[in-house]
Amino acid sequence: MLWKNVLAVLLSYGLGCLVSGYYLVRWKTGQDIRTIGSGSAGARNVGRLLGRWGFWVVLAADILRGAAASSAAWCLGGTTPGKTLCVLAAAVGHIFPIQLGFRGGKGLGVSLGALLVFDWRITIGSFLVCAVLYFLSRRYMLSGMISVLTVPALSFLLGLPRSTTGILTVWAVLILLAHWKNLIALYAGKDSSEGDGAYGDGENHNRNSDRRIHL
Repeated sequence: MLWKNVLAVLLSYGLGCLVSGYYLVRWKTGQDIRTIGSGSAGARNVGRLLGRWGFWVVLAADILRGAAASSAAWCLGGTTPGKTLCVLAAAVGHIFPIQLGFRGGKGLGVSLGALLVFDWRITIGSFLVCAVLYFLSRRYMLSGMISVLTVPALSFLLGLPRSTTGILTVWAVLILLAHWKNLIALYAGKDSSEGDGAYGDGENHNRNSDRRIHL
C-alpha cells in the first residue's frame, strides 16, 4: 500500500507542475507570465494579459489537473491520508514546479479540482463561505483567503481522520503563504487586486493595456 501512496503523490506533484497559465501565455505571446502583472501564473493574472477567455481556459485546465491528481490516488487504491497528500502535492507542484525553477502559481485552481474529487462536501462548503463573504464585503481576496481556512475546519466538522485534517491544515498554510503579498496588502488596506474584475481584467491594470491581446 505504501508504494501506491508514494506513486500517487509523485503523480500529483507532476500534474501540479504542468502550470497551465505559464504554457498558455508562452504559446500565445512568447512572454513569461511570471514577469507580468502580479507575477503569478494563475488564472487571474493570465486574465490580465489575455482577457476573459484566458482566465477561463487556465482555470478549467487547473481544475482538471487537480481533479486528475486526486483521481490518481483513488485509481491506485491509496489510503485516505495518501489521498489527502495528493491534494497537497498538486498544490505544491503548481506553486513550486521543478521544471520552472520552483516559480509557479498560487495553487487555488488546482486545489479546487483536487478537493472536489477528494471530498465534494468540503469544496462546496468552502465555496459557499467564499460566496457569502464576497456578497457581504465585495472583496475577492479577503473572501478567498478566509474560505481557505474553512477547509481544515470542515474536515474536522465532517469527522474525517485527524491525519486528513492535519494535512489540509498544512495545505491551507501553504496557500496562505503563497498569497503572502496579498495578505500584507490586505492588512495595509492597499490590495490593488481588489480593483480587478472577477477575471483579473480590472481598471487598475489599464496601465498595462499595451500588453494585452485583443482577439
